Amino acid sequence: MAAVGIPVLFMSHTIAYPIALSVLALVATWELLGLCGFRKSVTVSLPSYAIAAALPIVCFGMRTLEEAISFLISAAAISLCFMMYLLGFAVVRRGKVSVGDISLFFVFYVYVTMAFVSLSLIRYIPNGVYYFILIPIASWVCDIFAYFVGFAIGKHKLIPEVSPKKTWEGAIGGVFFATVAFLVYGIVLHYIPGAPTPNYTILCVLGVVLSTVSQMGDLTASLVKREKGIKDFGKIFPGHGGVVDRFDSFLPVAPILLVMCMVWPPLS
Repeated sequence: MAAVGIPVLFMSHTIAYPIALSVLALVATWELLGLCGFRKSVTVSLPSYAIAAALPIVCFGMRTLEEAISFLISAAAISLCFMMYLLGFAVVRRGKVSVGDISLFFVFYVYVTMAFVSLSLIRYIPNGVYYFILIPIASWVCDIFAYFVGFAIGKHKLIPEVSPKKTWEGAIGGVFFATVAFLVYGIVLHYIPGAPTPNYTILCVLGVVLSTVSQMGDLTASLVKREKGIKDFGKIFPGHGGVVDRFDSFLPVAPILLVMCMVWPPLS
């Protein structure tokens, strides 16, 4: 992930970054269509691909919070229209299409698509390149230390029906060390010429919130896979699954960070 993500980040001031996000959104959409049984349905797949591909690219060049907010409102309107379209599709098929599958697809589709949209928008708002780095810190640091803390002292299972190996000790350890990493990141920024000024209180709150949300994203993906009886959403990364599998902890972090940056920015 780092080998791919770091070069893309260095090129993120160019159109290459939103195009890369668009490609990932397309692959994730393909995985979700297969999960819910709509991959062969042109009526569902074509608009799904079109929206997923277009939205991250349209974000390119937005430089103000006002533009980002306006775009998010437009994206919400598009999602609402798409929901009505899918419900209409279910009605026209008259019981041949499961409302449960339609609902699962729509919820996860909006969840995934808006995550990639948020990853695109975060980069272009003021101080965006510094905000973007908080996402892998929240996801990777939390994941790494949750594993090691859980392996070392984990005794109490978190939610064994969803993820048998995760423990409360590991979850708390992941949140703690991710929060520490956020504060260290703020200290590093303090000594970088031209970098924004960190607010350590907000960074601490963000560390707790985003690392917790990151783990919820992982657990949500695990829950869906267990209910559907599959090991991975896809196979694009050999041995590691698909895009949704690899980005499961990123998916909820990006939109919440974007909202937090708009409402309560940690950097100024």
